Amino acid sequence: MSKFYTPTEPMEFLAPFGPTMGYFRLPAQTIDDLNGCLNDKLEDYSDNLVGKVTEELKFDEKAQAIALSAVSNFVFKFHSFSKSQNSFGAQKTDLETNDYTLEYISGWFVRQFEGEYNPLHIHPNCKLSCVGYLALPEGIEAEWEADDKDHHPSHGHIHFSSGTPAPYSSTNFLVKPQVGDFYIFPSQLFHCVYPFYTKGERRSFSMNLNFLETPKVAD
Repeated sequence: MSKFYTPTEPMEFLAPFGPTMGYFRLPAQTIDDLNGCLNDKLEDYSDNLVGKVTEELKFDEKAQAIALSAVSNFVFKFHSFSKSQNSFGAQKTDLETNDYTLEYISGWFVRQFEGEYNPLHIHPNCKLSCVGYLALPEGIEAEWEADDKDHHPSHGHIHFSSGTPAPYSSTNFLVKPQVGDFYIFPSQLFHCVYPFYTKGERRSFSMNLNFLETPKVAD
């Protein structure tokens, strides 16, 4: 559906283009539970991913259940916001007429250590991707403090990019991760993770998802 916009205020500033993203603070119990899922029985998932990191481990059923339980309601809210935002309010989620289902495609842990990185990439074969942070190297704040003095700090950050550089247009979104941060974004959004140099582990998890919206069948 084409965007249809009607001003409602005497003065407004708009950002009508580009993909939407969502941020959610993971509960402390979810962080503990997911960290507790790491074990030597998890399947290596690195052949399906681009990361130049120590380990990428496929979620087992327990990790999948914990992650989905924590974020499913937020993903629904993100979908609702995006649907309204991208149509200037012309489209809404409607629990009376539609059923909404979160389809899990895949999930994995990422264990990244000093000097490692994740090249620029997208996530194919799904509509939504996400990242949540479970651990950071002890002492990385000192590295970040030094890096922040540079004109373009980046150590250990995740970098999202979309569009073509132009006046009055932003194409880059750089995030300094904190334990408990969770971001959701369209799967076609380019992103990468820069290396850091503090000894220790930067641990995160990702999932690929589809949000399904189907009309209810009349009785």
